[in-house]
Amino acid sequence: MKGGPAAAHRLSRLLAPRSIAFVGASTREGSIGNMMARTIVAGGFPGDVHLINPRYTEIEGLPCRSSLGELDGPPDLVVAGVGGARVEAVLDEAIAIGAGGVVIFDACHGADEAGRPLLSRLKDKAREADMPVCGGNGMGFLNIPERCHVSFYSARDLKPGGITLIAHSGSVFTVLALNDPRYRFDLAVSPGQEIGATIDEYLDYALERPETRVVALFMEAARRPDRFAEALAKAAAREVPVVVCKVGRTAESARLARSHSGALAGSDAAYDAVLERYGALRVETVDQLMNAALLLSQGPPSGPGGLAFVTDSGGLRETLIDRADQRGIALAALSPATLAKLEAVLPAPLVPSNPLDAAGSFTGDFATVFEQGLRLLAGAPEVGLLGYEFDGRDDFHYEPRLAALAERLPELTAKPCFAYSSFGNTNNRELAARLADAGVPLINGQDEMLSAAAAALRWRDMKAALSTPDAPPAAPEQRVVGKWRRALSARSGLSEAEGLGLLRDFEVPVVPHHVAEDWPAVLAAAAELGFPVALKSAAEGLEHKSDVGGVRLNLDDAEALQAAYRDLDKRLGSRVTVQAMAPRGVELAFGCLVDPDFGPLVMVSAGGTLIELLSDRSFALAPFGPGRARRMIDRLKGRKLLDGLRGAPPCDLEALCRTLARFSVMCGALSDVLGEVDVNPVIVGQDGVLAVDALVATSKGCNPGPE
Repeated sequence: MKGGPAAAHRLSRLLAPRSIAFVGASTREGSIGNMMARTIVAGGFPGDVHLINPRYTEIEGLPCRSSLGELDGPPDLVVAGVGGARVEAVLDEAIAIGAGGVVIFDACHGADEAGRPLLSRLKDKAREADMPVCGGNGMGFLNIPERCHVSFYSARDLKPGGITLIAHSGSVFTVLALNDPRYRFDLAVSPGQEIGATIDEYLDYALERPETRVVALFMEAARRPDRFAEALAKAAAREVPVVVCKVGRTAESARLARSHSGALAGSDAAYDAVLERYGALRVETVDQLMNAALLLSQGPPSGPGGLAFVTDSGGLRETLIDRADQRGIALAALSPATLAKLEAVLPAPLVPSNPLDAAGSFTGDFATVFEQGLRLLAGAPEVGLLGYEFDGRDDFHYEPRLAALAERLPELTAKPCFAYSSFGNTNNRELAARLADAGVPLINGQDEMLSAAAAALRWRDMKAALSTPDAPPAAPEQRVVGKWRRALSARSGLSEAEGLGLLRDFEVPVVPHHVAEDWPAVLAAAAELGFPVALKSAAEGLEHKSDVGGVRLNLDDAEALQAAYRDLDKRLGSRVTVQAMAPRGVELAFGCLVDPDFGPLVMVSAGGTLIELLSDRSFALAPFGPGRARRMIDRLKGRKLLDGLRGAPPCDLEALCRTLARFSVMCGALSDVLGEVDVNPVIVGQDGVLAVDALVATSKGCNPGPE
């Protein structure tokens, strides 16, 4: 039997067993006990199979025993094909005989006479015995190269490949693993309720398998966030792409995720941040999940260069150009040298372009034009990933040589190539399976193809970013950090001036300002700062000053300043902040929230009054360096404003990246006492960055949002 991962891994005996005992095996047609017995036999499992049921002496041609205790020794795996009333007893017996793991299919509802839920009891027992348990309420697993099909769904026709699928939803597991022969799996796992093994462990195990080239993860939440982050870091270190479709973006979706699996759905922004930190690729749909995994599992990784295509349709070429533009996916710009080479081989009226329409006159040289186009684009240094479309279906090929050419793509170039059909419902499952045998992905649907191609290029770019040194800036000396930790520990929040002082001590530039209690002090502060000035109420507990008319701007002289102060004094109290007017520039906002699962989460967004209107924001886990800060900023929809529009000078982007990184260091250093931080606006100009206002709540004063 083929060797699996090192036996030292906790899940080795569970997922790569040499012996399996099926408790509840049955001869009754249609029962789970019968289906699981049929599945393991039909798959050709080469290890020892033991069937357990006191009612029978033989099932599916195999001897059947009365109990696990009759076995000569402990099996690697016990499969509980029994109902909820018997599951606990099976787990107890498996633990007692020293089995290596258990698979439970039952949903594990109900409670004992004392009211203790069955699921909780099973988890407690698995934890106390350190017993890996897959399930309950799951579909088991499929170890394809080792022909170990522990499920009640037949997988006998599946061919091994480089995808490991881990799906919290049992239905998603079966739909994705058993539906289309173009997707080739090394391992597919349905963790279910994670009684005795969590999603991070399955990911870690997959990374130990040399056959796994990509992990496709459909997840509701990580029960052990720290271990999940460690597994993602391991994937990044081993350069194994992880593609993630995570549900729970909306409050209702998160609520249903909790009720479905019992997993807590944490902050979606935090998941975005942790996935980005370790180079995992988040996608929106299961189609995107599998097509990205398909492309990343076959062929070499993408190198330098952009996306290029050879097609057999001028019309589909135009729709491809439009869709790529609408999705913000840049196509490779062909060099004059590449264009000249194409022009030399293309018959009239074809013209060199990307995408390249290679469908000329239907002569004996028709397919030759496609091959020449593919060879030339594959050889172009400006091309890193190459797609090929031809009208190929299982029931008809108008030019069979085009399909044969697709099978030979790996021979034409060492660069990654794929075939695709612009129509999502193309009848090409058999063709896709044949191309998969040749190591060529075939993706259906123009948008799905573009999404997968973009993911492949994103993975290439994220790998490069992760390998580039990007250390966070140094924190201030310990006495400064200690001073603010003590201040934050003792109170529920800081005043605006104190918040700006905190930022300044962590080398975040702030607008010059003074706090004043009476008119003479206000006037003296303005004289020192220089007119014009801004005047803000500094009343204790007042957070959103603009909402109550507590901010006055562009006060040009003492008379205007005095009138403004009298008004604020009368309505909001005598304590005010006098600030120098910030220079003109682009308004952004910095924020921080300490996520209970993953720690300090830093945000950069559109600032000023647009922060809530535009919902244009980007997140990262703190602390980080200027490189990650730059990637956060580049993800903003309003990013182009920083380059200068309509005659405005470009902003100091390097200063902005340094400042955001320093802010992240502050958030990381004080994460144990911080609750929330809101710095808005942050003015970014051509000569640097200035924070204008700061709202700081401590962990004592932070009001956590709804679950």
